[in-house]
Amino acid sequence: MNKLLCIVFALITVMLSGCATNRVVTRIDSKQSPAPDSGYVAGMFSRDWEPGKLSFGLGIVNIETDEKYVMPFGIETVLSNAVVDQFGMIQLPPGEYRVAYWQTYSTKDKGQITQTSILPDSRAGMPFTLAPGEVVFIGSYVAKYERVNSTNGDKEWSVRHQQLALPLVQKALSSSYPEFVTQPLSCPSCLK
Repeated sequence: MNKLLCIVFALITVMLSGCATNRVVTRIDSKQSPAPDSGYVAGMFSRDWEPGKLSFGLGIVNIETDEKYVMPFGIETVLSNAVVDQFGMIQLPPGEYRVAYWQTYSTKDKGQITQTSILPDSRAGMPFTLAPGEVVFIGSYVAKYERVNSTNGDKEWSVRHQQLALPLVQKALSSSYPEFVTQPLSCPSCLK
């Protein structure tokens, strides 16, 4: 019996520690200046509407440490509204990363509701290196509420990755985060 309690306690501890590392990262302010020792991950986001207490994020995983960061889709608002091509950026420690999943989460407590994996061999899930002072653009993502079964009208959320051309990304960066316009910019998922 003692052995069973120890195993259960260990499993609960592992599960709780995994949840603690899957945190929603606050987007940086558009007036912020770059820190030379940090890296920056940027993306462009759209969603049909914000369904009340539900929001979306991309799960960015540090390949070396397995730390998980969730990058929100747009700015969360009190009223439900659509987000169209909103450029956002988060600050992360330099390292090797990949976009591993997208998730829905509660806007109240930031707790995860659902999670959908993104394959590492897909254009959206490709690993990338984040160097100090660098901005890595991970792509444009669109969340849509779609009918999945026409016989009973079931609907579910889907998130699609879209490739953009580098000049469009550079223009969006300069208008959204003007202090970052001189920072090195890479775009592993951009159209070539």
